[in-house]
Amino acid sequence: MARKNRDTDWIADEAVEEAPAEPCWLCGRPLGKTVDRFHPIPKSRGGRDTVPVHPICRETIDANFSASELVRHAEMGIALTNNEAVARFVKWVANKPADFHSATKGGR
Repeated sequence: MARKNRDTDWIADEAVEEAPAEPCWLCGRPLGKTVDRFHPIPKSRGGRDTVPVHPICRETIDANFSASELVRHAEMGIALTNNEAVARFVKWVANKPADFHSATKGGR
Protein backbone atom coordinates (compact mmCIF):
# COMPACT_ATOMS: atom_id res chain seq x y z
CA MET A 1 0.00 0.00 0.00
CA ALA A 2 1.39 3.39 -0.97
CA ARG A 3 1.95 6.15 1.56
CA LYS A 4 0.16 9.43 1.33
CA ASN A 5 2.57 12.27 0.69
CA ARG A 6 1.53 14.74 3.37
CA ASP A 7 3.84 17.47 2.11
CA THR A 8 1.74 18.16 -1.00
CA ASP A 9 -1.65 18.63 0.73
CA TRP A 10 -1.17 22.40 0.79
CA ILE A 11 -0.87 22.45 -3.02
CA ALA A 12 -4.37 21.03 -3.48
CA ASP A 13 -5.83 23.44 -0.90
CA GLU A 14 -4.16 26.40 -2.57
CA ALA A 15 -5.51 25.43 -5.99
CA VAL A 16 -9.07 25.32 -4.65
CA GLU A 17 -8.74 28.77 -3.08
CA GLU A 18 -7.35 30.36 -6.24
CA ALA A 19 -10.01 29.00 -8.57
CA PRO A 20 -12.30 31.78 -9.78
CA ALA A 21 -15.87 31.61 -8.53
CA GLU A 22 -18.15 30.09 -11.16
CA PRO A 23 -21.25 32.17 -11.91
CA CYS A 24 -24.80 30.97 -11.35
CA TRP A 25 -26.60 30.00 -14.55
CA LEU A 26 -29.73 31.97 -13.66
CA CYS A 27 -28.64 35.11 -11.81
CA GLY A 28 -24.96 35.37 -12.80
CA ARG A 29 -23.72 35.92 -9.23
CA PRO A 30 -20.68 33.95 -8.04
CA LEU A 31 -21.58 30.64 -6.44
CA GLY A 32 -21.11 30.07 -2.71
CA LYS A 33 -20.44 26.96 -0.66
CA THR A 34 -23.69 25.24 -1.60
CA VAL A 35 -24.23 24.62 -5.30
CA ASP A 36 -27.10 22.80 -6.98
CA ARG A 37 -26.74 21.14 -10.37
CA PHE A 38 -29.75 21.93 -12.54
CA HIS A 39 -30.90 20.31 -15.79
CA PRO A 40 -32.07 23.14 -18.13
CA ILE A 41 -33.79 20.41 -20.13
CA PRO A 42 -35.28 18.05 -17.53
CA LYS A 43 -33.98 14.49 -17.37
CA SER A 44 -37.52 13.27 -17.96
CA ARG A 45 -37.40 15.03 -21.34
CA GLY A 46 -33.98 13.69 -22.35
CA GLY A 47 -31.78 16.38 -20.83
CA ARG A 48 -28.31 15.32 -19.79
CA ASP A 49 -26.37 18.53 -19.29
CA THR A 50 -26.34 20.28 -15.94
CA VAL A 51 -25.52 23.84 -14.97
CA PRO A 52 -24.56 25.25 -11.55
CA VAL A 53 -27.15 27.35 -9.70
CA HIS A 54 -27.74 28.67 -6.19
CA PRO A 55 -30.31 26.71 -4.17
CA ILE A 56 -32.56 29.79 -4.04
CA CYS A 57 -32.33 30.16 -7.84
CA ARG A 58 -33.23 26.49 -8.25
CA GLU A 59 -36.30 26.98 -6.06
CA THR A 60 -37.36 29.96 -8.17
CA ILE A 61 -37.04 27.99 -11.40
CA ASP A 62 -38.99 25.06 -9.95
CA ALA A 63 -41.72 27.40 -8.68
CA ASN A 64 -42.20 29.19 -12.01
CA PHE A 65 -41.70 26.56 -14.72
CA SER A 66 -42.97 23.08 -15.48
CA ALA A 67 -40.83 20.53 -17.32
CA SER A 68 -42.59 21.22 -20.62
CA GLU A 69 -42.10 24.98 -20.22
CA LEU A 70 -38.38 24.48 -19.61
CA VAL A 71 -38.12 22.40 -22.77
CA ARG A 72 -40.02 25.04 -24.74
CA HIS A 73 -37.70 27.79 -23.49
CA ALA A 74 -34.61 25.73 -24.37
CA GLU A 75 -35.83 24.82 -27.85
CA MET A 76 -36.84 28.37 -28.71
CA GLY A 77 -33.75 29.94 -27.11
CA ILE A 78 -35.84 32.10 -24.78
CA ALA A 79 -34.12 33.17 -21.58
CA LEU A 80 -35.87 32.23 -18.35
CA THR A 81 -35.49 35.84 -17.26
CA ASN A 82 -38.09 36.83 -19.86
CA ASN A 83 -40.62 35.58 -17.31
CA GLU A 84 -41.71 38.59 -15.24
CA ALA A 85 -41.53 36.81 -11.87
CA VAL A 86 -38.05 35.42 -12.58
CA ALA A 87 -36.82 38.82 -13.83
CA ARG A 88 -38.03 40.45 -10.59
CA PHE A 89 -36.31 37.72 -8.56
CA VAL A 90 -32.99 38.14 -10.41
CA LYS A 91 -33.13 41.91 -9.88
CA TRP A 92 -33.93 41.42 -6.18
CA VAL A 93 -31.19 38.85 -5.54
CA ALA A 94 -28.49 40.69 -7.53
CA ASN A 95 -26.88 42.39 -4.51
CA LYS A 96 -27.23 39.50 -2.06
CA PRO A 97 -24.19 37.49 -0.90
CA ALA A 98 -23.34 34.25 -2.69
CA ASP A 99 -24.63 32.02 0.13
CA PHE A 100 -27.84 34.02 0.69
CA HIS A 101 -30.96 31.94 1.22
CA SER A 102 -34.40 33.20 2.09
CA ALA A 103 -36.94 31.24 4.09
CA THR A 104 -39.68 29.74 2.00
CA LYS A 105 -43.31 29.20 2.90
CA GLY A 106 -44.09 26.03 4.78
CA GLY A 107 -46.43 23.31 3.62
CA ARG A 108 -50.19 23.65 3.75
